[in-house]
Formats: sequence, structure tokens, C-alpha cells
Amino acid sequence: MISLLLSMVAARRGQALVVFVLSVFATAAAVTGPAYLAAADRAVVVAETSATGRSQRTVSLSVPDLPPGQEGAFQAVTNAVGELPGFRTVYSVQSPILGVESVATEVSYLAFREDVCAHLRMVEGRCLMSPYEVVLGVDTASRLGVVPGQGMTITVAQYDPGQRIYRPAGAPAQVTVVGLYAPLDPDALYWGRTPYFVPGTLDAYREPVFTGRFTVDDIDRPGDFRSVEALASDDALRPERLPALDRQLDDIGERLSVEGGGFVHLTDDVSSLLDRIAQAQALTRQVVPVAAVPLVILCLFVVFMAVAAGTVARRTELGLLALRGTPRRARWLLAAGEPAVAIALGAPVGYLLGSVFVGVLAGLRLEEGRFAPVTSGTAVLAGCATLVGALAVAVLAQRRELASPVVDLLRRVPPRTRLWASLLVEAVMLALTVVAVAQLRLFDSELVGLSLLVPALIGVTVALVAARLVAPLTGRLGAAALRRGRLAAALGLLHLARQPAGQRLFTLLTVTVAVTGYAAVAFDVAEQSRSARAEVQAGTDRALTVLPVPAGTLLTAVRSVDPDGRYAMAVGRAGADAGTGADIPVLLADTAALAATARWRPDFGPAGAAEVADRLRTPAGAPIAVDGTELAVELTLAAPGRTAAGAPDDDAPPVGDVRFTVHLRSPSGRLVTASVTASAGQRSYPVSVDCTDGCQLAGFSVRSEPAGGAATSPEETTFRVVPDVTVTGLAVDGTRLLDPAALSDESRWRLPSGGAVDVDPAGLRVRPGDAADPWILPADVPVPLPALVTRVDDRPQGLKRTTIRLETGAPVESVTEAPVEVLPALGTRGLLVDLEYAVRSVPENTVLDTAQVWLSRDAPADVAERLDVAGLTVTGEVTPERVRQRLDRTAPALAIWFHLLAAALAVVLACAGMVLLAMVERRRRGEDLTALTVQGLSARTAARSLRWSALPAVVLATVTGLGAALLAWWATGGYLPVATDGDIALAPVEWPRPVAVLVPVIGVMVLFGAVALALGRTVRVRD
Repeated sequence: MISLLLSMVAARRGQALVVFVLSVFATAAAVTGPAYLAAADRAVVVAETSATGRSQRTVSLSVPDLPPGQEGAFQAVTNAVGELPGFRTVYSVQSPILGVESVATEVSYLAFREDVCAHLRMVEGRCLMSPYEVVLGVDTASRLGVVPGQGMTITVAQYDPGQRIYRPAGAPAQVTVVGLYAPLDPDALYWGRTPYFVPGTLDAYREPVFTGRFTVDDIDRPGDFRSVEALASDDALRPERLPALDRQLDDIGERLSVEGGGFVHLTDDVSSLLDRIAQAQALTRQVVPVAAVPLVILCLFVVFMAVAAGTVARRTELGLLALRGTPRRARWLLAAGEPAVAIALGAPVGYLLGSVFVGVLAGLRLEEGRFAPVTSGTAVLAGCATLVGALAVAVLAQRRELASPVVDLLRRVPPRTRLWASLLVEAVMLALTVVAVAQLRLFDSELVGLSLLVPALIGVTVALVAARLVAPLTGRLGAAALRRGRLAAALGLLHLARQPAGQRLFTLLTVTVAVTGYAAVAFDVAEQSRSARAEVQAGTDRALTVLPVPAGTLLTAVRSVDPDGRYAMAVGRAGADAGTGADIPVLLADTAALAATARWRPDFGPAGAAEVADRLRTPAGAPIAVDGTELAVELTLAAPGRTAAGAPDDDAPPVGDVRFTVHLRSPSGRLVTASVTASAGQRSYPVSVDCTDGCQLAGFSVRSEPAGGAATSPEETTFRVVPDVTVTGLAVDGTRLLDPAALSDESRWRLPSGGAVDVDPAGLRVRPGDAADPWILPADVPVPLPALVTRVDDRPQGLKRTTIRLETGAPVESVTEAPVEVLPALGTRGLLVDLEYAVRSVPENTVLDTAQVWLSRDAPADVAERLDVAGLTVTGEVTPERVRQRLDRTAPALAIWFHLLAAALAVVLACAGMVLLAMVERRRRGEDLTALTVQGLSARTAARSLRWSALPAVVLATVTGLGAALLAWWATGGYLPVATDGDIALAPVEWPRPVAVLVPVIGVMVLFGAVALALGRTVRVRD
């Protein structure tokens, strides 16, 4: 039997080769889906980890204030993070110290970091070797004039929140500077969660003073900050390690709650990174199978067509076998064994080629040109399942001929398909499609389980139903053409209507066009969605990121470059309290230039940019200008230590002096302070200021002074009673700027808390009460600040009030109205506030979290140089195009790309199916047409009839397939995830641009038509 089977394969090696090639292609196509998923998983990990900072790859155990002598207890519970595979642990200690900077109250940071010398480049001197040796940053040493070998006295410091300064908290210690360093790589993973060497941070200029472990343990201190950081290497974040790593991190949290005693804090940013990776990978597992399933169905269908066509060509042989009494079992083995051998031989070759193909594609698309071999257990299962499926459809393709009686097998024309059988198949497919679509749309499900098959089911069902209608339609058209004497059209259309192969060809082409159309729709919708998100995230045509500076400095510098607000706008970010315990981002923009620079979208609300700017810049009082160099402050302090009757009170606590400060905002945007020490009584206090170019009054503040001057420790600090202070006048260069009438006008002054100011006819009264730093501010901005807000925490009405925190500045309360869905650069969570009003609302320098300059398209080419001259340091650039490039490497984009790959493979497969059918029918069709030419049909008409039997099928399949694709998108498009950025929940793009779909579909139609015409020319018609 085996030798006979091999002889049959050798005798029909052409047909066996066709089945072998189709088996290779089917297995390779089936493998591409899971193999691409494995490659995409790896690419997602790379994209997510490369987009995160070093702090997000760090697991940290820390104690903010560990007392001396407790180092062993802390180290005993840090072994948990040391067991993480692929992680490196770094032990570190940090304490604030005084004595390094030239200003006595200016703090520095003494730090020990394990193996730090390996990550420093010594510019001068050497690295640490002995106790009480330190190395300074080269910039710090240059600024202070320190050289190696120089000694200094340092003291551990502690922050005094009442006075908002650092005070000594330990005994002084002598250290020696032995070297000056620069970091080898400021962005290296080694630095973990530390803020060292990060440009623009609040303490960026404070380079740490590194020392050895003995020094930080031995120095006198009330406590220090200690941590052990576990740093995740690339090896630790390999896709196959992530599930185990997630469980290990959960175990660390549980162990710490038991062993940590409640004093050790766990900071786990890696888990959030793993969550993002898992969400992205789950998304690809939804999107890729939507395209992979129809591709596998097409592959199996073409295998079915190949085996069925070959079996039809062997009908006479099968009939003779049956006529000679060959047992049915032997006939089944001989008939099924021949294609089974070719299929079995093609499967491993297809698996290998599919894996190599995806590896090459992954290298080109996902890994930037490097060949990326793909190994996946799911791919092996998919290959095996495809092999089993191909064998099953091969048997199914021969069932009809093997079950037919001898009389039917010996006929030249095969009998028609039983109507009830085909109708049953179509009814089952239709019912299954309806159930799947209903489950997806009525129950608001996701593309999981049966729902993943919806596009494939719709495409196949529409193709089957349309094929049922094509036969009578083409038959009627053929009969009509025959009545009109159009023989070529009549012969071609009637052949298409009466041959089962024609209906199979139509089904194949329809499903292929449906796959192509669906891929084109999904790709274009995803492209539009990513473009919209990129536009929202960028906020403008071009955003220059600058080193964070005080908000006033940023505003002044940008306005100096573009005074009219034609092409540049100062923009910063800060935090706000939404009243839920979580911060929401705030975008502070110089809204005078909002309309000229922002890309304003309909998603930002019904109002345009100009109208929003008007709402956020409601009229307010003019700032109080201070122009001069000599300031005179007239103050009245209440009589100290007196009883209610006016007699001296011997039991009253001593009365301290008052530090009264006038806060001015300079033209550069920075705050200038003019402080005087006031005593009891009414006096005028002169003070020099640098306001020759004009300043603005930012406010007044009062601070109590210690009874004995500067203290050396918190225990030595004693405060006296602070008397009431009344501001009775303010003069500049001898000219009265504010008189008692202006100072006693309640409408011109406000308190940061929003309460009423205390005035009397003599002037403006400051009552310290329990506050350490009471403020009086000019009422030159609307209170509360107007803001445009998104809906926060599912509150339909949005936020009515929120508090903005401007880093070092005082909180600013804002009132919000008419919430919108999205804001530029923020997405669906945040507030938009006018930057100038925010600056004028606080009496201190306000360092922003992020500082940018938004530019319009017509901004000058040298605008970056102009900003540099104005005092801003440009560190980066953000454009919608750059954001789009980043989004193109996210999971949705990578997953959608597989749809294009599947469409391309489907088109190639369909062309192979067309070639296969043409090879099977070529000889018989030529014989039929030759017989007609003998009866008088011209050879030219016969040749033209070949076109009419193929081109109508191509055109009808294209129209039907496009309709099936649009129907499938209507059913599933809203559930196909095209983005993972939850902060940019824009109105979804529901439909593609027509040209984006019509161009590829028409291109496929032209290709099929060209193949059909080329194949028609291979049919030989003899005169």
C-alpha cells in the first residue's frame, strides 16, 4: 500500500507539489500569528522599559529617619529585595548637612552610595579610601573655590518647618575633600530613585557630597535616610520572566508587612511598569487574532480547493477503482493518503519558514534591523493544529467523490451539489455569526473568545451567501447576453454560473477582499487615532522644553522674545488637589498667546481658544508698580508688654522683634525681597532694592525673630510674643507710593486663605496669630482663579474648587466651570489656568514641575537662540510628529500592523488559489472551447469568453468583500482597541477616510484581474 501510494504521488508530482506548497503556506501563515505575538510581547517590553526612567525600574526599601544604632535592624529586612533574579541591590544613606555652602543656612547632602567610585569620573584628586573623606561635584567645587586636600567642618542639619530653614542638629565634624567628581553617566540605572544629576529638579545644583560608609554611620546625627534599592536589568524584564517577577514582588510586600515592623517603606515602581506591560500585551492578544483567524481559514479553504480540484480531475480513476471491486477502505486510504503525504511534508517546512519570516519582520519592524529569532510554544501548537485541520479538510474535500456511485464517477460532468447540504452549512454559519455579533454588541463584551471570530464569521458568511446568489445572477446575465448575440459574454457568465469551481473562486476572492478591506479600515482608524492623540499630547505645533525656572521668569523671558504673543507662549505644569487624596495635573499657560500657538481641537470644548483665553483672563486690578532703588516702609508696632489698663505687665512674655518683608517681582520674573527688622512704635524703615527697570508688588509678610538671635540647635530657639503690625505707608525714592487711604482700602488687598483683611484708618494691619508667616497680597487677580477643567473622578459637574500647588509657592485656589472632556497636553484629567494670574497669586518664586515654550508654525527659525539669550535653557523638543513616532511603537500600533501582514498573505494566497483552479481547468476548458470552434465559434470569441468567466467574479467579489469588511467593522470596530493611553480619551474615530480603503481594495481588484487575464491566456483554443 505504501509503495502504491508513493507511486501515485510520483505519477502526479505536479499536483502533489501544489498541495505541498499550499501546506507550507498554510502552516507558515498559521504560525505568523502566535510568532508575531511573541515578537510583539518582546517589543512591548522594550518600548515600555525604554520609555521609563531609572526610578521606574527600581524597588526600594527605605527608612526616612532611621535613628543611630538601628542600622542592623534595617539591614535585616532588606534581604527580600536581594533575592530578585536579575536585580542589582545598592545600599545608600543620605543626610542634610550645613557647612559646605558659603551661606550658613544653605543645606547640602552628605551621601553614601555603595560602589559609587565605579560610577564617578575623578576630575581632580582621587576617590574615597579612608574615614571622613569626601568628594565634591566639580561644579560645586568650582562655585565655592574648593580644591582637593582642603578641609571643612560639616554639621548634620534638621528642617525647622516653623521658620522654614535648616538648623544644626548634631556635633560638628571635620572632613577632608580628597577629590572632585563628575558622574560617568547621569542617566545610568545605578542611580535608581535618587534625584542626583537630574537637570531642572529643585536641588539639581546641589551635587551630593559623597563619603564612605563608616563616616555616615559614625557622624553625630539625630537620624538619616537609608535605603536599599533593587535595580531591574534588561535580563530581569525578559517577557518570560515577568509573571514570576510579578508574584515575587507581591511576596515582598507581604513579607515586609510581617518582618518590617512597620518602619520600613516599600516603594515598588516596577509593579506599575509590569502592569503597563501586561495591559499592552493583553491588547495585542485581542487585536492580532482578529486578523490571524481569517488568514488560517483562508489557508484551509485553499487547501480544500486544491484537494477537491485534484479529486475532481481523478473522478474517472476513482470510478475504475470502484468498478474493479476495490474495497471502500482501500479507496479512502489511497485517495486521502496522496494529499496527506504532501500536507505532512509541507507542515514542518511551513513552520520553519513562518518562524524565519516573522523573525525577519520583527527585526525590520520591531527591533530596528536586527534579526529577531522567534520561539513560541503557541506557534508550535498553531502549526500542529493547522496540520490536523489541513488533513481534515483534505478528507472532507474528497468525501463527495469517494461516496459517489460508479455511474456518477464515470461521467465527465460532476453532479450538482445537494441544495439542502449547502443551505444547511450557510444557515449554521449565519446563525453562528448572529449569535457572536449579538454577544459582542448587546452585552457590551470585548474581543475575547467567540467575539474574536466575528470579523472572520461575517466575511465567510457574506461570501457564502453571496456565492449562493452569484450563480443565478450570472446565469441570468449569461442568458440575456446569449439572447442579444454576445457569445463571449454568454459563454463566460454561463461557465461561471454552472461550475462549482467558479463559486469557490468567488468565495475565496470575497473573503480575501474582506480581510484586506478590514485591515485597511482598522489601520486607517488607528492612524487617525494616533495622530489625534499625538496632537493632543503635544498641544502645539512645536514645544520646546526648558530647564524648570520660576514661573515668573519663564513668563517674562518668553514675552521678551515675543511681546505680542504671535508665535510663542510660556507653559508650565504644576499639581493640584482634587479633594480625593490624589493630585491632578495643572497646565499653566500665558493664555494671551493661546489662540496663536495651541492646536485647539473640538474635543477641548465648544469654545475656541480665543474665547477660552478671555474666560481665563477676566478683568482684575492692575499690579502695583515699584520703580526705584530706595524703599521706605512705614510700620507701627503695638505697645509691647502692657496690661489692658495700659500699665506694664511684668508677667507678659518678652516681645520679640519683627522681620517685615516686602516681596517684589522683578522684570525678570524672579522675586526680590526687601526685609527690615522692626521694633515697637511707629517708624519708617529704609531699605535698598534693585527695581530701576520696574518691579511689581507681590505682597507683605511678617516673621518672628528668635529671642537670642540665631540658634545653633532647635532646643536653643525661644520665640517672643509677636505684636500686631500696621503698614501705614510705602514710598519709593522719596515718592509716596501707598498712603494710609490706599492701604486701608479692603478691595485692594487679600489674604492667601481667602479671608478678609484687617484694616483701620491708619493702614493695613497684619495679625500673626498662630501662623508662622502671615501674608498680605495685592488683590490684582480674580479670586478664586478661573480655570478650565476636565471631568475628574467621574464627576459630571467637574471640580467646583481645587487648590493648585506651585512647588515652593503658596497654594492657589481656583474655581472651575463648564467641564470639558479633554485638555491640550493633559488629556482627560487636569486644569488649564492662566500663567500670569497664577504667578501674581503667590508671593514667592514658583518653580514649575515642567517648563515649556509652545511655538506656532510661523515661529522664527532662531527662536531657540532667542530664548537662550533671554535666560532659558532649551533641553528638548516635542512635536506631534515625534509623539506620533513614539505612539507608533506602542502595542496598538504593533498589533494593527499584523492586520496588514495578514492581508498581504491573504492576497498572495488568493492568487495561488486562482493559479490552482486555472491549472486544474485549463485542459478541460481548452477542450470545451475547441469543440465549440469546430461547430463554428470563432477563436477570438472563445478567447474573449475566458475573460468573461473570470473578470465578473473578480468585480463582484471585490464589491461583496468591501461590503463584508465594512459590515465587520460596524460590528467590531468600536471594540477593537487602537490605543492604550487612558489619559487621552478622545472621541473615537469611527470610520476611515474613503481613499484609505478604496485604494488598497481597488489595487487588489486590479491585481486579481491581471492574474485572471494572464491565466486566461494559458488556455489553448485550437481552430
